[in-house]
Amino acid sequence: MFSKNTHVHFMGICGIGMSGIAKILLQQGYQVSGCDKNIDPQRAIELQQLGCKIDTHQSVLCSDPSITMLARSSDVPLSHPEIIAAQQRNVPIQLRAQILAEIMRMKTSITIAGAHGKTTTSSLLAHTLLTAKQDPTIVVGGHMHELNSNAHSGSGELLVAEADESDRSFLLLPKKYSIVTNINREHLNTYRDFDDIKQTFIQFMNQLPDDGLTILCIDDAGIQAVTAQLTKPYISYGTTQQADFYIHDIILKPDFSTFKLTDTRTHHDLGTWTVSLPGLHNVLNATSIIALCLHLNIAAQAIKDGISTFKGVDRRFTFKGISKAHGAEMFDDYGHHPREIQVTLDVAQTKAKGKVVVVFQPQRFSRTMTLWDDFIQILAHGPYDQLIITDIFAANEQPIEGITSPNLIAAICKANPHANVCHIPFADNGTAIIHQLDQILQPNDLLLFLGAGKVNTLAQKLL
Repeated sequence: MFSKNTHVHFMGICGIGMSGIAKILLQQGYQVSGCDKNIDPQRAIELQQLGCKIDTHQSVLCSDPSITMLARSSDVPLSHPEIIAAQQRNVPIQLRAQILAEIMRMKTSITIAGAHGKTTTSSLLAHTLLTAKQDPTIVVGGHMHELNSNAHSGSGELLVAEADESDRSFLLLPKKYSIVTNINREHLNTYRDFDDIKQTFIQFMNQLPDDGLTILCIDDAGIQAVTAQLTKPYISYGTTQQADFYIHDIILKPDFSTFKLTDTRTHHDLGTWTVSLPGLHNVLNATSIIALCLHLNIAAQAIKDGISTFKGVDRRFTFKGISKAHGAEMFDDYGHHPREIQVTLDVAQTKAKGKVVVVFQPQRFSRTMTLWDDFIQILAHGPYDQLIITDIFAANEQPIEGITSPNLIAAICKANPHANVCHIPFADNGTAIIHQLDQILQPNDLLLFLGAGKVNTLAQKLL
């Protein structure tokens, strides 16, 4: 680990990944500062309360000689002035994952990986371990409602970390245990193709120590395609009897789900379980946690208490309130991949008392282009009554010719001429979108803000 006189300066410190690691270092007594052009008030306040200085510009490194390490994400180009200044001063530059790896080496670390479900699963695991009095160290990619944070420096031996595959940096993370929820076509701006993604996940899982363990969702086709190449121990879970932890007798409710489990290796009935989250995907997520916690000798009742009392993660089908002018229930979800969108729309349909109205903001031109056909398939026939698609959130990418929201809508309407979908630009902080919603919404409708961009900010305007 770093020496205690290390001063780490984080570029983009208010990002969900950066802020979590910065909080851990602050809680462990390190000197931390940061800069960010896009200040998230909640994260900034939490960091500042821990003693972190945050600037809204990016020239701090040049004027603060006490900084001894610069932390950056892989999105930051090496031509950035802050990077150049660090190089001129011989200040070491570390990727976010490299710093997280140093924190993880001090604990028995558990990583949660997969194209989808990482944040919910890692947060649910963290909450379950807290409920079981394990006091783990926690670094997750979402704001846990129980913690009121995305990070916690615990006194226990275990550490729970979300493993980000988007830039292959999850290969840097040391771990003894891992959960892999799924393997899917995602981040094709980083990977050559789906085969490249699968081979990278194989490498990730084969990095475990011989006494480690991976928990795999065998329902997932991507995972089924790689198990033959795994050289380290794993156990599986899923809704087929081929799974080691076989899920059956599932009852899906609008706000929770119940299910039964059988350990097919021993034919042992593990009883009935309740997870405080809707949707089959969360039944799967909860089962991965049950399997791992039982392996860790956590008492079954403590596990049941954990998964049944979890309050969720911000931006994962989060209830935002009732719209003042219409009496509609408002929800916000970070889903931006077609598979995530599908399960989110399914949950919305289950919960809705009236119409389902969706405002979707695609994220990244590259994702929209590479998954174009998948978006059309999901959005052309999705369970909604009205779909508004706003402008693509660039996320530091340059536009790609032809990859626009109007063109996406044209393709959706070609696939389904009856689709009730329109494009409204995200101009004037969404004023036109709000005006359109005023014409649509009625009492008991469900309004879903969907996407990883800034579309969620519209909910506050309607409260």
